[in-house]
Amino acid sequence: MRVNFYIDPEHDEHVDFFLKRIEPWHQQIAVNLQQDTTFIWGYREETAAPLEFKKIIRFYTENKYVFCNTTSQGDFKVKMRIYQLVKQLPEQFIQVSSSEIVNFNFVDHLEMSSAGTIIIRLNNNQTALVSRRFVKELKRRLNL
Repeated sequence: MRVNFYIDPEHDEHVDFFLKRIEPWHQQIAVNLQQDTTFIWGYREETAAPLEFKKIIRFYTENKYVFCNTTSQGDFKVKMRIYQLVKQLPEQFIQVSSSEIVNFNFVDHLEMSSAGTIIIRLNNNQTALVSRRFVKELKRRLNL
C-alpha cells in the first residue's frame, strides 16, 4: 500500500482513503484519526483527575466497579463500563477478558501454557489472564 503525505500549512488537515474494499483495520485507523480525546476522568475519594491514555496500564473490574491502574498516580475509579471503554480507547488497548482491558505498551511478556491459556505479564509485575473468548482477537492483534 502506498502512503503519501502532503504538507501545506495553507490547507485544513484531512485524510482521504482510496481503497478497493474496506477492512476492519481501516475503520480503526479512521476512528483513531478522529479521536481528539487523549485522557479519561478518574475518581478517587473527593477528587477527579484527568488520566492520560499513555500513562494507563490497564482497566479492570473489582467489586462491580471499573478501576484504572496508572503508572504514576495509582488506581482510580472510572464511571464507564468495560464494554463502553473498548469503544472509546485508542488502538494500543485490547480487551483480554470481560472484566479487563490492557495497554500493550506496558506488556512485558506473554506466558502460554500447553492447555492454551495465556497470561500477560505487565511491566509493573501485575498479571492479566486472557479468557478463551478473547484469545483469537489477541493473536490477530499481535500477528501470532
